[in-house]
Amino acid sequence: MDVVLIALVLQCCVVAVSGYPGGAPSSSCAGMVPGHGAAVQAGASPYTVTMNASTYTAGDVIEVTVSGGTFRGLLVQAQSPGCFGFPLPSFSVMSGDTNVSTLACPGQANSAITHTSRSDKTQATFYWTPGQDLGHINFRATVVQNFNTFWVNITSPELRNSVNPVPGPSCQTNGNQDNAGADLKAHTLFSILGILSALFFVL
Repeated sequence: MDVVLIALVLQCCVVAVSGYPGGAPSSSCAGMVPGHGAAVQAGASPYTVTMNASTYTAGDVIEVTVSGGTFRGLLVQAQSPGCFGFPLPSFSVMSGDTNVSTLACPGQANSAITHTSRSDKTQATFYWTPGQDLGHINFRATVVQNFNTFWVNITSPELRNSVNPVPGPSCQTNGNQDNAGADLKAHTLFSILGILSALFFVL
């Protein structure tokens, strides 16, 4: 039994070291923290997340850009303010772009953007097209400069919805205790998966 346990631990270590140079796995969507064994940078990020618009309505194509210097990896989501862990689709990339691709977070196709290789990049541009009015949102990013240097929760200016300023139902409870409990359990499970996935989100 001890030999089997040691073998399993060693196998996990090999996976964690080899990592995902081709992009973050979908299980990383909740925590958005690389499992590099290094501390998250405490200072201000040199990177920014910007958009080509300040407001949107359903069906608009919003261009989003991550820039600010050389980096290797990234993970970006659209989220309602105060609703960390609930990614909002739908992202797309320009045809022929070899730096980034869409990522399907659990239960949501095209709900994030990630890198496709660990080669150096100076900028990443992609698109977000909501299928409905989702309230005001922010884009949140994790950007990896190198194995030991990365920033999390890099937040864009608020993208305001000109039709409905209220966050979508995934971020609300309606006062029904059963629904609130179900939402809390689902979000807690999603967060636990994110913590576990941090062991594998390695460049």
